[in-house]
Amino acid sequence: MKRFSTYLFATLSTVTFLTSCANQQVQVAYQGPETNTALVTSSGTVLIKYVDNDEVHEGFIGQEITYRVDAGQRVLLLAYSDLFNVSADEHEKVVSRPAKVTFKAEAGKTYKVVNPKQSNLEAAKTFAEAPEFSVIDAKTGTEIEASQELSRPRTFLTELKSAVTPVYEFESDQVPVAQVEAAASSLEQLKSVWSRATEEEREAFRSWLSTGQ
Repeated sequence: MKRFSTYLFATLSTVTFLTSCANQQVQVAYQGPETNTALVTSSGTVLIKYVDNDEVHEGFIGQEITYRVDAGQRVLLLAYSDLFNVSADEHEKVVSRPAKVTFKAEAGKTYKVVNPKQSNLEAAKTFAEAPEFSVIDAKTGTEIEASQELSRPRTFLTELKSAVTPVYEFESDQVPVAQVEAAASSLEQLKSVWSRATEEEREAFRSWLSTGQ
């Protein structure tokens, strides 16, 4: 009887989890009137992390999530991610550098963000270095105009030998050098970078200061 109860509990937990996932298929990234919204769906290998400046639930590999967004120009921060079988008991996950995709969403329309399918692990790794994404009209299947910006590793800390995980930034987020020089001294710039650094990066920087390497 105890074994049956354990099995029943596990079954119910699984059903609850699957139901929860199903309910999370549509994420509301805009709280305004529905008459002024569009829908954006991520394909199974596209993980949308932000809609404009708002962090959203990105789901997991293979899951397609639809986001309700405000009509107008939208900026999606996303990444390519896929899973490949290396052997019967082993698999490897591939995650690309982040990218920004900007496009104009029309009210009442549904769009899907896609990427070229990668046939194997090596192809996926190469693609992840410079991923390409497209936005298509889900009803007609036609590709719409969209711009893309790939991120780059932050050079201040990631060049250190002990910095393992790269942290990415976008050129469009950077303040022009002339403005920076006019607004702040080198010390203030360092303070700004330090405030944005993770604890791992700060430790790497301390190590570099102490060893000079």
